[in-house]
Amino acid sequence: MTSGLVISDVTVRFGAGAARALDGVSLAVRPGEVVGIVGPNGAGKSTVLRVLTRLIAPSSGVVTLAGQPLASYSRLGLAREVALVEQSPEVPVGFLAREVVAMGRAPHLGLFGSYRKLDDEVVERAMAVTSTSEFAARRVETLSGGELQRVVFARAVAQEPSYLLLDEPTSHLDLRYQVEVMRHARAQAASGTGVLLVVHDLNLAARSCDRLVLLEAGKIVALGAPDEVLVSSTLERVFNTPVTVLRDGRFPVIVPRF
Repeated sequence: MTSGLVISDVTVRFGAGAARALDGVSLAVRPGEVVGIVGPNGAGKSTVLRVLTRLIAPSSGVVTLAGQPLASYSRLGLAREVALVEQSPEVPVGFLAREVVAMGRAPHLGLFGSYRKLDDEVVERAMAVTSTSEFAARRVETLSGGELQRVVFARAVAQEPSYLLLDEPTSHLDLRYQVEVMRHARAQAASGTGVLLVVHDLNLAARSCDRLVLLEAGKIVALGAPDEVLVSSTLERVFNTPVTVLRDGRFPVIVPRF
């Protein structure tokens, strides 16, 4: 696995003698696909994203981007290639929503670069495709949690990365905007971006992702198309709860049994 954004046999420990947050994980995200990471709380899902953005250094294993070690990229160089939307992103107060989205252009401006007409166009387009243009003139502290989450997603789109990493991007959203964010993620993939997202809603993951990675205790227990991964016997063991897997056309539908 050389092309794409790749981690190979990666292990992460948080301190000597600590349990492995990731244990020999290997996966690749390639341009134009949506890959979802699913699993119970504490399985290591967010840790994968942090390894891929150098927020966490692996204890062992190799991480590459386009065949080159991730460590060989400068901070700006990596930011031009990979954008991360964290679960609870920090957003500076006092800024308009449009100004926050425009911050996504920073990696392309460099240290002393000046804002260009092209950057304005990218920001406008990012807000349009994420349905956030209506917030453009509002200060971010006046936005609801869901509105703010969509603005942060727009900022990542404005970054124009080759790979877009999303950590539970639908967690504060109602049903309509959950569907919209997933639709936007698929649109980014259609334009050639590789998308990797952490998602708790298995049914949303089944309908939105080309491939799924099921993690348990830092290990991959299943990897493949949604209907290959979302199997009742596997889900019951990993989540320790009884489920029934139905079908809606080509999509598996997971129903918990009470």
